[in-house]
Amino acid sequence: MVRGVSVDADSVKQAYDEVRADDNETVFALFTYEEDNSVIRTTVTGPDYSQVLEVLGAEDGAAMRAYAFVRLTTGDEMSKRAKFALITWCGNAVNPMKKAKMSLEKTEVKKVVEVFSVEFQTSDLEDISLERVLDQVRQFGGANYGVGK
Repeated sequence: MVRGVSVDADSVKQAYDEVRADDNETVFALFTYEEDNSVIRTTVTGPDYSQVLEVLGAEDGAAMRAYAFVRLTTGDEMSKRAKFALITWCGNAVNPMKKAKMSLEKTEVKKVVEVFSVEFQTSDLEDISLERVLDQVRQFGGANYGVGK
């Protein structure tokens, strides 16, 4: 455990499993720091990736540190499959010391959020637009054969 910050493993694991499950509508889980910066826990889960962008792009998003685990459906008309991405968000207004600590704290998050195809680290919403995230997942996700149409 990183000194001073812990991960609410139960909260994060429950949300992680919910996103990974095929039998529900949840496509993302957002993990943020409590106000005192001592615990990272699940803040919100939901059925629409645009909600992640709304939260991170909100007025306080510039001062936010967060991790988002997202489910994306990729493939072609022959085969659809779920792929996952981990997004590390560090807003532009976060102080340098907190930014530096995030690399260690992310290691703790990854002890719970273990399986994903692509990882992003950014403070720019354009970097994690749905189109860009899907493009990266497709590039690392294997063949897309299709029927050639």
